[in-house]
Amino acid sequence: MRHPTDGNAIAADAHYDQPDEIGHEEGATCNRIHEPDEDAPRGYRPKPCKGVMTLNDQWGETQCIICNEFGD
Repeated sequence: MRHPTDGNAIAADAHYDQPDEIGHEEGATCNRIHEPDEDAPRGYRPKPCKGVMTLNDQWGETQCIICNEFGD
């Protein structure tokens, strides 16, 4: 059980209340963040992909035009 004024627990709870902003539908922004690279400088934070999700006719699913990730 956690204490009601525990700041870390309150911050963690707030993180889970945020909606998933990763693009899944056609026309949505991708916003996927790539896994960190072990050669990246210390403290580097990767930026989210700014590609747009489009319908891939071959697979019948949405796919990002920049990073080629598929939507769910």
